[in-house]
Amino acid sequence: MKKNGIRNGRGRACVMVIMAAFAMGLVGCGGTDSSDKPAEVNSSEQVTDSAEITVDDVKNHAETPASDFEYVDHGDSVSIKAYNGSDPIVVIPEQIDGKDVISIIDGPFSNDSFIKGISLPDTIKEIRDSTFGLNDSLQVVLASGVETVGRAAFQHNDSLKYVDLGYNLKEFDDAYFSDTLEVIHLPAGVENLDKVAFFGEDTLTIVGKAGSFAETFAKEEGINFEEE
Repeated sequence: MKKNGIRNGRGRACVMVIMAAFAMGLVGCGGTDSSDKPAEVNSSEQVTDSAEITVDDVKNHAETPASDFEYVDHGDSVSIKAYNGSDPIVVIPEQIDGKDVISIIDGPFSNDSFIKGISLPDTIKEIRDSTFGLNDSLQVVLASGVETVGRAAFQHNDSLKYVDLGYNLKEFDDAYFSDTLEVIHLPAGVENLDKVAFFGEDTLTIVGKAGSFAETFAKEEGINFEEE
């Protein structure tokens, strides 16, 4: 009986040792998982803070709160003069305080602004001179209601890839684009373009109506054309 007790004691001791080792293994595994989790968070942050954005990122983005802007009140309309938000994608509302937003003044999105994407409402009919000039961060511009584009509006936007100028554009005054531009939508109303407006024609695609000036210009300058 004594021998059996010894054997049973040893057996219980072995089981306890095995269970302890197993528990330590679980703790070790838990430590590995814990150390991996921060790496996953960092990866997510890198995606969020990535320099690359897409057209859909801008199209599907929520409207920027009016409180993020400073503006000039013209009585029945307003003009954006400053942006105090932290979001690199800006979707300007059609109205602020019940008044149409009609323009951007004083260059809040130019000169090394951190803005990467911007969507203008249909109420903004003019992109003024140098509106986005010297902004190396800007990649996507959506301007569906614009009718005129001023001088150097997109000059030295060295990250700009996609520009949609809607269907109402009529006047395109000395707008020059960097060689990073990949796609530009030009409406049928555009009837004149400077031959040196675009650089890096091998990577650029002009999207427009068949038979439009945009198509003729693209073919004459050896630029890819895509019918919309």
